Amino acid sequence: MAVIAVRSTRGLLLCALAALPVVALLAACGSGRPGAGDPSTPPASTLAASPSTSPAECGSCQPRQSVQLASGDQVRLWLSTDQQDYRSRPVVELLVAGRPVQSWPAPQGDGWNGTLTCLDGATPNCVLIDSVGMHASIAELLLVKDGRLVHPQKAEVTADSPGMKAADLDHDGYLDVVGTTNDYAPNYAQGHNYWQTFRCTDGEFVPTGCARQAGVPAPTRLLSGTCPPQG
Repeated sequence: MAVIAVRSTRGLLLCALAALPVVALLAACGSGRPGAGDPSTPPASTLAASPSTSPAECGSCQPRQSVQLASGDQVRLWLSTDQQDYRSRPVVELLVAGRPVQSWPAPQGDGWNGTLTCLDGATPNCVLIDSVGMHASIAELLLVKDGRLVHPQKAEVTADSPGMKAADLDHDGYLDVVGTTNDYAPNYAQGHNYWQTFRCTDGEFVPTGCARQAGVPAPTRLLSGTCPPQG
């Protein structure tokens, strides 16, 4: 699957599927049932036990995280070791029976600062979160389907502030996203931050609402409050 992004003036992106067969759409986020166990708790991510040959798209990078799926497949995140290397991108690799079968270079993000969260469900799914420049952040969706990594075309969302998180907020077996947005009143530095949640549904991260932060911890459910103006 692949993703199309629509960007607001604050850098928020809403992703919408395009050029996908109907059958593939039905297998995307929000259309399945969670697997056994608590669907809000993704498998633990651990440092890869030992480096292996890096994917061709990766250049000089090292494995940073390795997530084991219930199927026995493994999803591995490769990142650059150079924090000044803004030309590189994170690379997510799929291993089947311990053998690399596919690698996916992220189209955006700083190549040394990503984190990967995966969740076993009817369709195993992962969200790659990374920083973008000084303080923006991005979340990108990957499905593990038929032994392949599938990225719904431009299935991603961005926030104008750091600190995005991925969690199954509605317990449907698909990872949603919690981000932070700013009201720029009167500017970013002096403005107020809001939590904003995005529900993963039919291959999109759809915004559901906001809530002023003001010392309030990150939400554990989808928000429905009014968001600050975006333009």
